[in-house]
Amino acid sequence: MAIEMVEIPNICEFEVGADQIRMTTQTNGDRIFIKGVHLGEDNAAALAYLINKTNNHLKIEIKEA
Repeated sequence: MAIEMVEIPNICEFEVGADQIRMTTQTNGDRIFIKGVHLGEDNAAALAYLINKTNNHLKIEIKEA
């Protein structure tokens, strides 16, 4: 029985309402909270992979849809 290797994408895109995001800027660090996000299986896997990859920097882009 062969094991199929699944390739996880290196991008995760999703949309949220403007009232679902809270950004706090502080002298010693910034915080971004996003609530009510429902990701599909592929996006959830991609996001988990990207966050846990130790040699990676993430680029977050916020724009009007």
